[in-house]
Amino acid sequence: MSMGADYIAVNGIRFEIRRNARRKNIAVGVDDGVYFAAAPQRVSRKELESLLLRNFDETIEALKEKLAAQRGGGHKYRAGELFYCRGELYPLEISDGPLRFDGSAFISAPFGDADAARSAFEFFYARKTRSIVQEEFPTWCKRIGAGPKRVNIKNVRTLWGSCSASGSITFSLRLALVAPPLMEYVMIHELCHFFEMNHSKDFWLRVARWCPDYAERRAELRRSGYTW
Repeated sequence: MSMGADYIAVNGIRFEIRRNARRKNIAVGVDDGVYFAAAPQRVSRKELESLLLRNFDETIEALKEKLAAQRGGGHKYRAGELFYCRGELYPLEISDGPLRFDGSAFISAPFGDADAARSAFEFFYARKTRSIVQEEFPTWCKRIGAGPKRVNIKNVRTLWGSCSASGSITFSLRLALVAPPLMEYVMIHELCHFFEMNHSKDFWLRVARWCPDYAERRAELRRSGYTW
């Protein structure tokens, strides 16, 4: 439980309210056994309650499945189960064809087993992360005045990114799961290592120049368990 956290109870279910000025939409999820509603600053409690009541039973069922999956060590990959893409949760729809994302849902033919499902999502997230990096990273390289010799996208679960002394940057493919401002922070963080190969005061001052609210973004990355 977060210190000073705000909560709202809907139909006897308590949600932690996680407000963020950069967020445009409301998303619900569960991590560390806590149901949460991520919401823009402008949304009132009454509006939030009204939105949570829409399709409430289906939402809670999906959240319970996600919670069970977390406690049981993994997803079940069933229709309606929620998965992250760029910080928002989207349902899985079972249809035909390889795993894909249409902007409102993940769609896939039935998976042979959990390993096949995990591999399909890993492949999807790796491609998505690479696409985002190719589109957004060059702008930050130009702004900050640094550029890696090589960029790698890997399934790294303990780090969001890393910068080597040889001038290479590695990004975790999990970055496709997080909200754009969080990925932006990781890109800024790694580029700043080209000037300070440490986490000294000077390093954080450099990060703050480009990302004044880096501490908030960093804390959100640490708090949220983005998995598939």
